[in-house]
Amino acid sequence: MKFLEKDLEQIIFETNNESLQERGLWLRGKKIRQLKVGNYGIADIVTIDRPFRLSGGHNHIKGLIQVVELKKDKVGVSAFMQALGYAKGISSYLEKRGLLDLFTIEIVLVGKHIDKNSSFIYLADLMKKNEEQYIYAGEGDNNICISCYDYDMNIDGLTFKEHNGYKLIDEGFNTKNKGV
Repeated sequence: MKFLEKDLEQIIFETNNESLQERGLWLRGKKIRQLKVGNYGIADIVTIDRPFRLSGGHNHIKGLIQVVELKKDKVGVSAFMQALGYAKGISSYLEKRGLLDLFTIEIVLVGKHIDKNSSFIYLADLMKKNEEQYIYAGEGDNNICISCYDYDMNIDGLTFKEHNGYKLIDEGFNTKNKGV
């Protein structure tokens, strides 16, 4: 039996977020499957965790929208670019309604393997999750981040591993010279 992308989508969609988190995949909010994002395309899964107003104040805790792009095999730059289009569409939709500052948008890439043979692997560190992004609305310039996961299917079901923190083994920096 061949494991297909639609099987991966169905399992993730039908599994509650707490169970997914126990297996290593951090999703938050209500899941929507096969969401048409205007003319930007159809996203595999989008999660929406709405913002809320703090009692007694004007501050909002940011909501989170996760654009989940699934690949049955390798996740690389093409999967990122595809998800980036959906994120741009969602961002544009929110901006036109004056709601963009109330949300952080996270691109979540999930595949059997992560492309570690190109510079793509550094993207997760450059656009990493920052707890401050999830706090107060209207603060900070960066409303978008990225997470990359691979999955493993075995007798115990699906498990996920987040990938970040990659760098070259030999970065080529001369540590003896203190100058830049």
